[in-house]
Amino acid sequence: MHRGSPYSIRLGEARFFGKAYLLRELRVHTKRIRAPIIAGLLLVMLILPQWALADGGSISLFPDSGHCGDLIEATANVTAPGTYRICWNSRTPEYRVGTFTAYAAGNYTIAFYVPETAKGVYTVYLTGEDYSELADAYFSVLPSAQIDSDEGPVGTEVTINGYGFTASQDIRVSFLDTVITGKANTAGSWNATHTIPATPAGGYTFDVEFKEGAVWYDLVGKYFRVTPEISAPSSGTVGQTIEVSGTGFASEEEDIEVTFDEEAVKTNIYADEDGSWEATIIVPPLQRGTYTVDASGESTRARDVPDVEFILGAGILVEPSLAYVGDTITVAGGGFAPRETGINVKFEGTVVTPVITAEADGTWESSFVLPTSTYGSNTVSASGDITKPAATTALTTKAKIEELGPVEGAPGDSVSLSGSGFHGNQELTVTVGGVAVSGDMKTLSNGNVVINFPVPAGSPEGKQKVVVTDEGGATDSADFTVKEKVLATPQPISPADNRLRSGQVTFRWGGITGGSNITYILQISNSPDLATYVLSKSDIATSSYTISKEEALLKGTYYWWVKAVDNYGNESPWSSPSSFRVSPIPTWVWVVVGVVVLVGLMVVAYRETKFKVAG
Repeated sequence: MHRGSPYSIRLGEARFFGKAYLLRELRVHTKRIRAPIIAGLLLVMLILPQWALADGGSISLFPDSGHCGDLIEATANVTAPGTYRICWNSRTPEYRVGTFTAYAAGNYTIAFYVPETAKGVYTVYLTGEDYSELADAYFSVLPSAQIDSDEGPVGTEVTINGYGFTASQDIRVSFLDTVITGKANTAGSWNATHTIPATPAGGYTFDVEFKEGAVWYDLVGKYFRVTPEISAPSSGTVGQTIEVSGTGFASEEEDIEVTFDEEAVKTNIYADEDGSWEATIIVPPLQRGTYTVDASGESTRARDVPDVEFILGAGILVEPSLAYVGDTITVAGGGFAPRETGINVKFEGTVVTPVITAEADGTWESSFVLPTSTYGSNTVSASGDITKPAATTALTTKAKIEELGPVEGAPGDSVSLSGSGFHGNQELTVTVGGVAVSGDMKTLSNGNVVINFPVPAGSPEGKQKVVVTDEGGATDSADFTVKEKVLATPQPISPADNRLRSGQVTFRWGGITGGSNITYILQISNSPDLATYVLSKSDIATSSYTISKEEALLKGTYYWWVKAVDNYGNESPWSSPSSFRVSPIPTWVWVVVGVVVLVGLMVVAYRETKFKVAG
């Protein structure tokens, strides 16, 4: 023992108090220091391995949890120069995510992206160049979903990618009324693709859900904004008709207009409930070059709609594009050479305007009268000394009834009709008030119509339509008033107020004129009331009729009347009733006559016999 220590004092005291006292004091002190010594030895045993690792370095992560693809900073502390590795979950070359060279002991920061892997806790290792472990840290991978685009027009194909899910986990993605289902792969990844349907402008969400056990859980939705867009051809000519359509406008948006070179060429367009619309425009006469087609509406601004570039070439525009023969047609040209001369306008190959000179911007305008032409599309062309071949457009000739005379008449009356713009050399169908006219009628080769026809039987009275239609469907109509036509009344001649002995009566009446194919209707009654009759005969071609034996009238007083009808259904009034009486000879008179005749015959026979015997 060192002098001055507690133990030296204690030993000094021991010499004084004796050997027994010294031994007792040593035992007490031994018990007091045993527990701290044992605890110290255990602590050394626990710390030694960590000191061994600390000799190689340490590693920490920021952050220590996140998603696949996140950028992670690993801070490594090394105690000696050398080459070091950062490995993800395995100390092998294929799992190396970073390498750095230390030129002295100290801290080094290496950034790496979380690999594509399933949900869970993973070890990040700091190793030597030979992949021997020096230190480690832990990183928790959480599920996530990414959208490849967060805005776009209708028709955009959107892909949702999922990472960090459990292997083979059930997934579903919903967008409006569409649900896409799938499963994560062994790495916990999946993807779902969806094309944006016709949808009004605005923000929408792709809702992502995953299933754990029997329960579906929501992940944070992915936002997508539908933007407006228009589509139109990228090139064309002046006067060309082009289709422009829009999507991603507001639902049922009003007052949409289409502009060409910032000038409105179509207005009052309405979007449907999906924010979509269509319009037809005619390319205006402008100088050749590149122009923009745009659109805007009540709530959609033009600056939010991507422009469509349109390359304009030489062309012509006719107004109107649907016309009748004889109409004045305005024709305008654009895209021609500045001040180009010798410009001729032709209709179906025939020059129809004077020679034209273009303006400084290559535009020009003229007019012509639509010549005789057949129904449908006809070609209008224009070319000049420089612009060749000719610019062309279509002009549609429409069918038209030019003249109808008279404009009123009764069935059977003759009507004349002329027209133009029909197909050439085709059969015609003509109706009056829906009733077809009989006869063979055709158009001329140049599309003109010159026909005569009678108003058909059965045409309803009043204001009607005369409709003319050819085989190709060209048609037009005109007003025509169908009147009633009353024929003259035939007058009864006989029998009249006399007594007839026989029921087989012959009736005679005065014939009439003023109709076509006149026939008569005879009615006989035992009452002067025109509403009743005992015999009626129609289609009598002459002005008399004799009752047949089978139709013989019995004894009595009779009344008869007659009227005329033509083959167009026109009728006369009934004649006034004329009466007669049928009184056949009584039977006894015929018996007496028969007896007298018989007696006479017998007398004659007797005399003849007597003379022969005497002789």
